[in-house]
Order: sequence, then structure tokens, then C-alpha cells
Amino acid sequence: MAEESMPSRQLCEFLKTLPRLHKNRYTEQAERELLQSLFWSLAGGLQENLNLFFPEHSRPSPTSTWKLRKAQGGADGDEFTEAARGKICGHIFKAGEATYRCKTCSSDDTCVLCSRCYDSSDHTGHMVYVSVSLGNSGCCDCGDPEAWRLPVHCSIHTANGPDTTNEDKGKATGLPDDLVESIRMTIGRVLDYVCDVISCSPEQLRLPKSKETIQLDERMSRLTSSYYNGDIVEDPCEYALLLWNDEKHTVNEVCDHVSRACKVTSREGMQRARETDDIGRSIIKYSTDIDKLLDVSRIIEQIKVTVTIRSARDTFREQMCGTMIEWLSDISGCSVVGVKQATPISA
Repeated sequence: MAEESMPSRQLCEFLKTLPRLHKNRYTEQAERELLQSLFWSLAGGLQENLNLFFPEHSRPSPTSTWKLRKAQGGADGDEFTEAARGKICGHIFKAGEATYRCKTCSSDDTCVLCSRCYDSSDHTGHMVYVSVSLGNSGCCDCGDPEAWRLPVHCSIHTANGPDTTNEDKGKATGLPDDLVESIRMTIGRVLDYVCDVISCSPEQLRLPKSKETIQLDERMSRLTSSYYNGDIVEDPCEYALLLWNDEKHTVNEVCDHVSRACKVTSREGMQRARETDDIGRSIIKYSTDIDKLLDVSRIIEQIKVTVTIRSARDTFREQMCGTMIEWLSDISGCSVVGVKQATPISA
């Protein structure tokens, strides 16, 4: 196996130690630190490379949550940028906006184009109907192969458009070699980390729990890949009790049982119940005493809700994975903008 580069080892070490640095509590500060480190790794640790991602007018501050799509103006109109090439337009029609339905090209009457995509494609001699959107009535289907009986060659969204040859397809035009390598390395390590963590997460949430099985899960979930050079073993190990949404119990029912089991106020119990309802799960108690957590879980399980107990370290890492997946989604539709020709990160 090829020797790992220093930036790769530094990123893996950071991902491994972040739970300990924040005492296994995934706060907004921990999320900001994770995102900033991922972007710095993407840029190879160089400010000049970081500036290629974030336009000058929207450089992020150390205290803000770094979002690339927002910084590059993704809130409105990103479906018409170079980064949108090869993707579905998806422009959402506003009230009063014109929609174009080409009966010659479309698969059915629901397939339409926005004005930008219609003007960027050739429908000479076709049977075209123009309508005015009432708002909240669909989106542009340009780039969706299932929507068109005949190919719509849009100069904005078609993958192999007029200005893109097969020879150049997939090349990162104008990017420094070290930046390309940093992007590939960072995305690769992020995907590796997500797989390493999620592959150890429990598949069955309702399996019987005991002190022995919980401790075994902690040992089996340690990062063993050579990338991490061994995991951190906590002594004593802290564990987290998680409550899962099952779509069967009301928020009030869950609130009452959480309040009683954890001996907290109804307000805090309601906060945990609503968090479970909103995002699917909630951490309701931390402790190094597994027996105490098991006692709490038995009380909550009286109403047949699902609870699990995992190490706080692994629970933190699962939350990291959620942020990392959102980060991959964030950068996938963006470009390196500070070069002669904006290049999609996914190129």
C-alpha cells in the first residue's frame, strides 16, 4: 500500500480526535470546527487555494458556519451556472413566470422548460405551448432524460454541450495539480470515515441490551484502519442513551416518560421529545454507569418506544457523519471559481 501523505494523516488524526476535543458533545462549535477543517483540507491548507472556493465578497469568518453553495450564490440561480452542467435544472417556477412545453420533444404533457433552458435549446419547427405559472406548480425538467422523447440539447445543462468535447470531459480545467490532489484526498477520506463509522452502527435497534453487549459494541466500533494509527480508548468510557422516533407515540407520551425516567423537568423532557420527532432521534442522557442507563431505558421502554445505548464517542462520530454527508452535498454543486474557467468540484 502506498504511503499516506502528511495532509491525509493530519485529516484522519483530526477526525479521530474531534470527539475527545469536545468531550463527546456535538455542539454547533464542533460542527463549525469540522466544516472548517474539511474546507482547509480541500484547499491543501493554503489560503490562496481556499480563496478559489469562496468569492472575495463572501469569505467566511472563523465564527460562521461555512457553506460553499451559499457563498457562491447558490441560494438563487445556481441552476444556471457552469456547475449545473450535466445535471437536472430543477428551476422552481414562480407566479407569473413563463413555462414552455414542447410537444415534439416531451414524453408527456407534464414535462416543461423554463425560459432560460428553452432559449438555450433548439426547438425550431416544433409544436411549443407557452403557459404562465401560477406559482408552486412544478419545476424545469431540462436535463432529466426520462422527461424527453427526443434529446433536448441545452447549452447550460447538457453534459457534452457545444463548448465541451469528449476529450476534455471530466478534466479539471485550469486547476493546480496540488489542489486537484487535495480535493481527491479529502473527499476520499471523508467517504472512508463515513463508511468506517456507519458500518459499525447497529442495524437492529430493538435487540436486547446488556452491559456486556454494550461494552462489546464499543470495542468493535473502534477505528481500526491503518489510516487512523489506532483509536483512542477512554477510561472510564462514557455512554449515551438515545431515544428513537417510531411514528407511533405522541410527543406528550414521550415527554412524560423521558421526564420521569431521567428525573428532569417537563420542559427538558418536551425538548428531547420534540427533537426526536423532528430529526428521528435524541440523546437523552450521558453516563459512565451502564447499569444506570439500562435502568432509565427500562422505564422509557414501558410504552414500547425504542432506545439504544452506545458509547458517547461513537454517537458523536455518527453526528459527524451527518454533517459530512451534508458537506458532500453542499460542495457537489459548486465550482472552483477563482480560475480562468469555473470548474465543478465533481469534475
